[in-house]
Amino acid sequence: MRIGPALAFSAAALVVSGAAVPVIHATAPPPGHTGGFGEPTCLTCHTGDALNAFGGSVRVEGLPDRYEPGTAYPLTVILRADETSIAGFQLAARFGGGRDGGRPAGILQPMGERVAVTAGDRGQPYAHQTEVGAAVPDPSGASWTLEWLAPATGGEVIFHVAANSGNGDNSPLGDLIYAAEVRVGADRRPPP
Repeated sequence: MRIGPALAFSAAALVVSGAAVPVIHATAPPPGHTGGFGEPTCLTCHTGDALNAFGGSVRVEGLPDRYEPGTAYPLTVILRADETSIAGFQLAARFGGGRDGGRPAGILQPMGERVAVTAGDRGQPYAHQTEVGAAVPDPSGASWTLEWLAPATGGEVIFHVAANSGNGDNSPLGDLIYAAEVRVGADRRPPP
């Protein structure tokens, strides 16, 4: 069990005080919680442990060091954390600098029913788990697949991803949150 004494005290204090426990988001996290470009992470709702605690991790596989404009890249978001009962993630791809810094870079597309893409208030697309995608067949973590269509023009792209390893108690307490940043350069070769 991952709940420490301080967390157990916090949960008891919420119950005794009658304070509302935040809603968990198994169907989809609220947009804008990747930890990038000034955004918070899932720690906004899931409390108790520090970001990237307990030796777990989240990573994105399938990204090249340098992308070719207009090329589709199949990606896998991989969460590793022991005792995962339910899981979720959110990922965004944005230009890293210049006049387009922080703006959407390319197109994120789901591959299967475990992933969806939702636009935030400012139009930024966020890939995330669906309710089906929150199910965890392996207690050592979870994975999700999607496709990134690289932008036709532009510079460096920064991917921010945050993931939640939930303990399955239907509360935001005792869950573990992981976040990562991946930078991908643009291929500057002239077109053939």
